Amino acid sequence: MKTAAANAAALQNDVRISSRSCWKDTIWHLDGIRPGVAPSNFSINWDFSFCEDRFTDAKWSAWCRAAKTFLWSLKIDPAPGRPTVEDTSLVRYFRTLRVLVRWMVSQGHRRFSDLDYQASQEFLTSVATRKTKSGQLVKVVTQQHYHQLLALLYLQSARYPELAIADPLPGIGTGGRAMNKGWIAYTPDAIATVLVSKALRLLGPPADDVIALQRKAQGLYDDGLASGRTQTKVGFDVVDEIVWFSFSTLPGEDAPWRTTPVTSTKDVRTLIQRIYEACFVTVAYLVGARLSEILGLQVGCIEHHPNAAGDEQFAYLIGRIYKTSKGRAGKAHRWVAPPAVERAVAVMEQLTEPLRRRTGRTDLWLAMASCGLVGPRPRISVPCGGTIILRLNESFAPFIDLPQHEGKPWHLNTHQGRKTFARFVAKRDRTGLHALQKHFGHVSLAMTDRGYVGTDFALGDLIDRHARDETRAALEELLTASALGGKAGRTIAGRSQFRGRTRDGEVQAYVDFLMAETDLRLGTCDWGYCVYREETSACHGNETGPNPVLRTESVCATCANFAVTGKHRPVWEGRRAQNAELLKQPALDPKSRELAQARITECDRILVQLDQDIVKHGKK
Repeated sequence: MKTAAANAAALQNDVRISSRSCWKDTIWHLDGIRPGVAPSNFSINWDFSFCEDRFTDAKWSAWCRAAKTFLWSLKIDPAPGRPTVEDTSLVRYFRTLRVLVRWMVSQGHRRFSDLDYQASQEFLTSVATRKTKSGQLVKVVTQQHYHQLLALLYLQSARYPELAIADPLPGIGTGGRAMNKGWIAYTPDAIATVLVSKALRLLGPPADDVIALQRKAQGLYDDGLASGRTQTKVGFDVVDEIVWFSFSTLPGEDAPWRTTPVTSTKDVRTLIQRIYEACFVTVAYLVGARLSEILGLQVGCIEHHPNAAGDEQFAYLIGRIYKTSKGRAGKAHRWVAPPAVERAVAVMEQLTEPLRRRTGRTDLWLAMASCGLVGPRPRISVPCGGTIILRLNESFAPFIDLPQHEGKPWHLNTHQGRKTFARFVAKRDRTGLHALQKHFGHVSLAMTDRGYVGTDFALGDLIDRHARDETRAALEELLTASALGGKAGRTIAGRSQFRGRTRDGEVQAYVDFLMAETDLRLGTCDWGYCVYREETSACHGNETGPNPVLRTESVCATCANFAVTGKHRPVWEGRRAQNAELLKQPALDPKSRELAQARITECDRILVQLDQDIVKHGKK
């Protein structure tokens, strides 16, 4: 362990914090800037105010130095067992530290050592009563940031005496991760399916229409300005020419996808932005890249490579990973790109062509701050994450009429695409995803090909975690269900010692054993579970799992691997009702009638098995 003297020597005024800043500077400009993040998120200003003073005033110099020591030590000398923090985390810790310092000053404290256990609890209570700009109490995850700040101060004080505070969380422990923050929410299936499906709809003829509209309007605008007319006059002339622009009617629809005329250059920019957002949603949800990785893409980022057998080509999105990279330039990476993502990239290349031509840049996601056409002095840049989130929620969601979730608008953020992608890829069956099945099927095929080389290990871990969580939940349900149908379900029903019990610690321990010590593989789908064994697989699966092409309700109903619980009852009841309606059709041919009757018989057999179990356990 380093001595206090050695640590102090490592933090002198001339120590470089970044390529632009030294320890002694009032403002630390950090180097970790990446696409999608505002520069202010990589700056730390120690000259903040409280009461009538500033933290850089001479009277606070010792405390300011201690605060700098704490923050920088998290990066160069973290407590044993803890990783060094990234620059973005460093800024977050500074912001919570600033709140702590201001609160301590308001309570009459003058150094970190004044923070005893009682003061720590008072501070945490104060944090819990803070309100956001919208007047809501801060969320639990925000409160956890402050718990973690105090825990880190306590840990660092073992090597830096000027940071010494009393243990703020006695009996809880501060090693490793101080708080279990859980998952950032994925987008619920019902929301994600509509979101991505409608984004894909916009990437068809609507995108072609908007590209043509932009080309016409921008061309007229450029010509008008070149002739010496004013921007206002040229704007009116452009609108006169495009007001009757004809929008396409999509296949299967009775009217054009946009029926209102274009009455201003702002309308043109609005439509460009909606297609831009549709492209972002498509890439985020069908590739699984982070925000910085998406916004860092350049023109020409699609490449094609053969599979291991050499008989098929897969498209890849070529970019860079920034979060886990040591340098600012990031680490080269390629993600599997289904055709919809290829289309999104092609659309963006055309949409942003005027902006790239004006700036000489090759960024794919350039955007303009103004709301009309590209004028003489446009403000052009890659947007930050906050701008994307604002546009997704306040503009794109209403534009596509995104449904509510549990009676409230679902709040989209830029990381949900990655989480949802991992969850969808991890799903054993994607029947409930409707139009998205083929896109995720394409990605899964490419990612499991022997020729695929992926270095986004965090994404792989995320997919594996979703798969494990799904398997665990399914096993617990199968072991404790009072009613089970299907051949494997009947076998489990006769053997499980946990039937009808709650999911207690004993059940969870047994599931842990099954997942860790056996080669059990469990597939899930909308109509049941597959306790998979290749040798008894009716769908002729292989060593990797069930055959997704041949796997249907009828095939599963005859399979020795198949199990059904009460949660799948609505699927079988709905299937029975659908086929019963078919039998009422007088024009139904004999072969179709025979097939419908066979399906009703399958459904009845499953439903009777579930009903028998319910009666046997006295619940009917």
